[in-house]
Amino acid sequence: MSTLIAPTKSAKTAELLAENWLRNVFSSDLYRVRGYAGSAADPDTDQTPSVVVEHLHGHEGEPPVLVIEVSDAPVGPGAADDAGRHAAAGVLDFWVIEVKERRVHVFRDPRPDADAPHGFRYNQVRVYGQFALIAPLAAEIHLAQVINLLPY
Repeated sequence: MSTLIAPTKSAKTAELLAENWLRNVFSSDLYRVRGYAGSAADPDTDQTPSVVVEHLHGHEGEPPVLVIEVSDAPVGPGAADDAGRHAAAGVLDFWVIEVKERRVHVFRDPRPDADAPHGFRYNQVRVYGQFALIAPLAAEIHLAQVINLLPY
């Protein structure tokens, strides 16, 4: 069992920036954007606080449209485990904002994989630097520059 470390001010700021941008991207009539900045992470799963976009009137068990996790530490093997868990849940668009390295890892196209810990993996994994443009799959015309999702 690992020790739970509270997110830094930089991580909380990145979460709030992402959450605020997504509230402008996704209509509140159709989607719910939930942010967890400042809340305690779940000690049972050791997850980093995240931002989740889901259909407002979705069906029970429907996966989120987008999940964003924020990391103060470099993205390592733990990110692959988190990604596999989200892929198994059917999340089509999963991002990890790596605050200190000033980049975003984007995981898309979940596929079954018998060798993966959760039975699924993402077929498409890309890393975007701070000057790259990114957009959620569910709102591809709404581009953001990665640097605008990071604290100064």
